[in-house]
Amino acid sequence: MGISLRPETQKLIEDRMQRDGYTSADDVVLAALESLDQHVEPLLDEETVRAIEEGEAQLERGEGRPWEEVREELRAKHLGQ
Repeated sequence: MGISLRPETQKLIEDRMQRDGYTSADDVVLAALESLDQHVEPLLDEETVRAIEEGEAQLERGEGRPWEEVREELRAKHLGQ
């Protein structure tokens, strides 16, 4: 996967590599994502995390539905439209 970074983002990564001794930009990004996971997951209760994981598993199995279809179903159910 190729990605494009704004110059200021690239500079932040390079600065972090020098300051904290990371050997690659990939290591910096991985550390940042792991840190983000640690801060976001505690905000969600276990039931919500399980529901998200189940939804992701359903999508991987091809069980997803188009948003337009779901939206119309919800409108009809809750708004009588």
